[in-house]
Amino acid sequence: MTTNPNESATDAVDRTGQEILAALLAKDSAKMNSYYAPDAVIATDGRPAAKDGEAVSKAIRDDIADPNFKMSLSNEKTEVAGSGDLAYRRGTFTITFTNPQTKQAENGAGTYLTVFRKHADGSWKVVEDFGF
Repeated sequence: MTTNPNESATDAVDRTGQEILAALLAKDSAKMNSYYAPDAVIATDGRPAAKDGEAVSKAIRDDIADPNFKMSLSNEKTEVAGSGDLAYRRGTFTITFTNPQTKQAENGAGTYLTVFRKHADGSWKVVEDFGF
């Protein structure tokens, strides 16, 4: 989560998105959590939205604890607000997970939207993360 003063805001948000995915695939929940603001929300199909730090941490831990969990993202657009303090990434994803009812691995696909807010230290943190 280092900041580079010569990096454009769009590049910084894209780099942060790539670091988040790398932490997710490495199943590193502590690193994943470090990219989320304390008031972040994660909402995914089939479960209630996680609306605070502990709920977000639990959602992340639950996902990465799944031995079948795999995810890939295809970013279609990154945009930074003119104010320079908010940004979003939008695209598609594929996912493999264990179905809680059948206990079998399943594949899925969908669309994601992740909203970032720039913090005083120059880092970008996720404030809203939706996948459906």
